[in-house]
Amino acid sequence: MKGFVDTIPKELEEAATIDGASPNQTFFRIMLPLALPGLAVTALFGFMAGWIEFVLSWQFISNPKWFTLTMALYGMQGQYAANTPWSQLAAMSVIVSIPIILVFFALQKYLVGGLTISGVKG
Repeated sequence: MKGFVDTIPKELEEAATIDGASPNQTFFRIMLPLALPGLAVTALFGFMAGWIEFVLSWQFISNPKWFTLTMALYGMQGQYAANTPWSQLAAMSVIVSIPIILVFFALQKYLVGGLTISGVKG
């Protein structure tokens, strides 16, 4: 996120100050709208990290009644390919990925954005 914010031109901040904008106005009306794509990517990655987290939950949860979806998906896997219910595993994989797809589509207009709305020329 810091790298993305660093790419926002400082000239826009300076131009807003010259035009009489306060620091709060500069942040909320210029910097924040330009930083929305970076915030959207950060939100998507944060959601994905929490949703698909496996290793930490596998260490602390031992009761199968409390398993997360990714733990249940891992538990469906058999030791050998013949013991794995592939159709159920594929269906569960789709179910686990649906929330991530929905969050992606909700944030899609911000992800496509970028600095194309920037006011700096040349």
